[in-house]
Amino acid sequence: MILSIQKKWLLLLFISISFFLLVLITFFSKKVEDETLYKISDQISSVLHKNLEQEKYNALRFALVLSHNSELIEALDDDDEDLGYMILSDIQSSIKKHTNTLVRAQVITQELTIFARSWDNSFSGMPLDMYRPDLRYFQKNREPRSAIEVGRRLGFKATVPMYKNKKMLGFVEVLQFFEAPTHFFRNAGIDLFVLMDQRFLDIAILMQNNPVVGEYVVANRFHNSSHLHDLSKINLELLFQQGVLKYKDHYYFMKMMTNGEGEKIGAFVMVMNSEFLDRYNDEQGLQFLMDFSKDDLYKLEKEDKINEKLFKSKYDKELITLKSLVTNEDKTLYRQEAYDLLNEYSKEELINLMLNYNYQRKIRGEIQ
Repeated sequence: MILSIQKKWLLLLFISISFFLLVLITFFSKKVEDETLYKISDQISSVLHKNLEQEKYNALRFALVLSHNSELIEALDDDDEDLGYMILSDIQSSIKKHTNTLVRAQVITQELTIFARSWDNSFSGMPLDMYRPDLRYFQKNREPRSAIEVGRRLGFKATVPMYKNKKMLGFVEVLQFFEAPTHFFRNAGIDLFVLMDQRFLDIAILMQNNPVVGEYVVANRFHNSSHLHDLSKINLELLFQQGVLKYKDHYYFMKMMTNGEGEKIGAFVMVMNSEFLDRYNDEQGLQFLMDFSKDDLYKLEKEDKINEKLFKSKYDKELITLKSLVTNEDKTLYRQEAYDLLNEYSKEELINLMLNYNYQRKIRGEIQ
């Protein structure tokens, strides 16, 4: 009888210890999984940030070059809309032919009406003020700007004032619509969704037939539509609060989207299959993500720091670094503007600029 009671206590003790160990293992497994997920979330967010900044930079670079195109300036000054369209269309075709990159550009008058577009010549004279509240920035500022903005479509908009004899004639603008980031992440096994807050639909009239997920509209055209049903079922607000969420066999990662004024206008949601996530669920996998854009992230961070320390404005930096892209017919205009700009720098500042610019050219050459 005593032996039987001892066996029962031993069995009960064994069950209790086993249960305790099971709870402990589950707890630590969940903790490790959460830590891994947040590490991956941080890295994916860094890669996304790099990608978005690169898109803004590329759009601004093209817009700055176009803003110094003498033929385009003359066409705008002469109000020759047909010539403006022909110039922009030819440039778009040339870039597409030689780089396989689609660059959409438009010129906007000082009165905020469309002067010419590279992809369509039927909208000349259309007012933009009702669709582009971000252009109010230029009522008080003349510095170029590149940001994600709401328009008739949500996208990257790099806007640069155009001048003739120091008189502002209007703006040249380059637009991109998330094709590159969408394909970039898909190649890495991650599906990207660009979500715009529905409250902007009265402005974004070309997106009114886009898929809707909760209180958001899907902005990127080449998204993976197979995820739309599950996206409509998950708690997006909880995802936005936590940054990471698992639903069925997928993990969802979120990064907030802001416009040029820092206003929250939507979010980026990245979807990863749970099986695919297992490839990253160790140091080697995490290292892959870290190496995925390590060089580009370093380059971008270094350029930003040099911009802050050496140049007085982002426009100054772009004007100097785009020297090699200026066409022969625009070199006289470029040299005069560069001379006026550099004349504002002290001797010590010019020396630092030359030293660091030459250094960066060497670094870029090695990376390529």
